[in-house]
Amino acid sequence: MNYIFPIIVLLLFIFYGLFLRKLVNRARRNFSIRRRIQRKARKDRYAEYLKSDEWQRKRYVVFKRDNWKCQYCGAKATEVHHLKYAKYQIGKEPIKWLVSVCRPCHRKQH
Repeated sequence: MNYIFPIIVLLLFIFYGLFLRKLVNRARRNFSIRRRIQRKARKDRYAEYLKSDEWQRKRYVVFKRDNWKCQYCGAKATEVHHLKYAKYQIGKEPIKWLVSVCRPCHRKQH
């Protein structure tokens, strides 16, 4: 009779540990899913921003500032590269974070 109580306590600890592990794994999975959904929503908002008139105006200002030249090789600039991104404030990046680049140099940057 003396040995049954410790065995019961041990089994309770084991089952409680398994239960907690299951809860933690579920919470991690839900957090991962939520983060993936938020990241996709940010990408979608950014893609929409790149189609906007606001972006086209900002892009023109950057080209004009850089004299339509690639800042890396001096060729004719055709694209604008973000040096930094305003991750949670899409479209709020300052002009100084943007540079004019040609397509080959832009590909090298990514």
